[in-house]
Amino acid sequence: MFKHKGAHQYTWYQDTLGQRSMINLVVMSSDLRPHVLDTRVKKGAELSTNHHLVVSWIRLRRRMPDRLGRPKHIVRVCWERLADPSVGGVFNSHLRESFNQIPREVGDIESEWTMFSSSIVDAAIRSCGRKVPVVAAIPEHSGGHWK
Repeated sequence: MFKHKGAHQYTWYQDTLGQRSMINLVVMSSDLRPHVLDTRVKKGAELSTNHHLVVSWIRLRRRMPDRLGRPKHIVRVCWERLADPSVGGVFNSHLRESFNQIPREVGDIESEWTMFSSSIVDAAIRSCGRKVPVVAAIPEHSGGHWK
């Protein structure tokens, strides 16, 4: 569908045998398909695997909410610290500890997903720390022609 070099198409590789394949895909609903701008593979995003990250760019035309007062303070997890083996080991131990605290049978899938995802984020915050990203100007406030 999108024409790219082979390095940006193959999602799996095995160096010892010289094999590679396009086995990872992006699945989306048909109503979003016209909004997909590009899909490609990002090398270097793998963590101890032989798979690459598949990324899609999607253009959504939604009106940005008007935010009165101070801008929202955004804090993110420093995921890039997981590349350090010692931080990865600490993250794995925190993750095991968090998963052991989740009850085996929660009931509905939504509450189970909430507990699962919050366990991952909590373990990441404890092992990787947080950061405040640099936020680019919001187009509505920068005086662009797309107001």
